[in-house]
Amino acid sequence: MLIGITGGMGAGKSALAQLLAELGALRVDADEVAREVAAIPAVIESLQAAFGRDLLGPDGCLNRRELGRRALRSDEAGQRLEAIMRPPLSAAIKCRLAQAVEKADGGVVVLDAPLIYEWGNEGNFDRMVVVDAEEERCVSRVQQRSGLPVCEIRQRMARQMDPRKKKARADFVIDNNKGLAALAEQAEVLWAKLNGATHHD
Repeated sequence: MLIGITGGMGAGKSALAQLLAELGALRVDADEVAREVAAIPAVIESLQAAFGRDLLGPDGCLNRRELGRRALRSDEAGQRLEAIMRPPLSAAIKCRLAQAVEKADGGVVVLDAPLIYEWGNEGNFDRMVVVDAEEERCVSRVQQRSGLPVCEIRQRMARQMDPRKKKARADFVIDNNKGLAALAEQAEVLWAKLNGATHHD
């Protein structure tokens, strides 16, 4: 059973995916796959050609934060980044999910990814889960973990689909406004429902 977990920046989708993994799901993290894809020499070459040769740090690694900044400068820049990253990233995620489904052998596989709805991929999943939290809370979570300026965080959030639209299309909505203990409780309820569904499907 394949479950898509999504939500806006800082909503807590990774935290929920991690809790489900602890309960027995196999987790695929789209951000981790994106980091691997961004390390492929041909992808780095395309990104440098589009966004500047100075994107490589002294260690030879891509400066993802700076890349994000440049991609935010205009809609056209954002589209250019997506045109470069989306084909290899979609292929890599598809491959990783297929491996996980095989390994899970009828169990639950979760993909934790920010852009499932934006990319129109929700049809690939048996169930969709949206993690939701108040905007201010999301902004402060992202700021704590990334150190990005608030204006930049809000700019990035504005690029994602309106959370209300995501919630309206989800099979399950998880409210993550109350901290980890409350999230863990909801994860257990969700886990029981998902396992109930696997036995009935």
